[in-house]
Amino acid sequence: MRTFLKKLLPPEPVNRKTMGVLLVSAVSLLILHYGQQDFVYAWLRPSLLTVFQGLDTGLIRLLWWAILCFFSYVVVPVIFLLSIRERNWNEFGLSSNIDLRQGKGYMLLLLPMIPVVLLASFLPSFQSTYPFWNPGAGSTLWPNLLIWELAYATQFFALEFFFRGFIVHGCKHTFGWYAVPVMMIPYVMIHFSKPLPEALGSIAAGWVLGMLSFHSKSIWYGVLMHVAVAWTMDFLSLYHRGLLG
Repeated sequence: MRTFLKKLLPPEPVNRKTMGVLLVSAVSLLILHYGQQDFVYAWLRPSLLTVFQGLDTGLIRLLWWAILCFFSYVVVPVIFLLSIRERNWNEFGLSSNIDLRQGKGYMLLLLPMIPVVLLASFLPSFQSTYPFWNPGAGSTLWPNLLIWELAYATQFFALEFFFRGFIVHGCKHTFGWYAVPVMMIPYVMIHFSKPLPEALGSIAAGWVLGMLSFHSKSIWYGVLMHVAVAWTMDFLSLYHRGLLG
């Protein structure tokens, strides 16, 4: 029995922080997945309707998704970091000392994406997908759209912190730059339910954003790039549907 139990342990000592990061990441992804299930939302729906009184039900469901993302991607990892008395938040990509020169690489990635998004915004399939909150009959555009876009942006911060901050920088002391492909595996997996082009694109996005964060030690440009593209997509879709005029 002792020999069998030893086989369940790593063959050599590993960094405890790295093991903790990986285990917490697994727990966070489980919470995110099962927290979105219909039976969980049905149980919480009365409370959410009370808290977000006056908002339409579609927006409330999306706000629950954004809250769940923030809890899974930020709150759970931060609780772990506090439990091990980690105080150096700059170590996980949250440094406020942003080097503007590092932003050039991100801008080179962003500029080609804008015309692609602009062309795609003319497609009916694009307009029926974005924004995720779809103004329905009887719902007012403002302030609902502002609430949704702020929640959407918060979700992207949580996403970048978890994948490009918590996992990459939490594992780099053990794996070195291999922390980036380690992060890419769960990042690509959360895109399995998305259209194939987006799922394939997550491979490139995971690699590029992961390596840039690894070298720059910051997630902020990745957050800005994600938010810029997402907001552009939403507002172009609404413009073509005549809802912003």
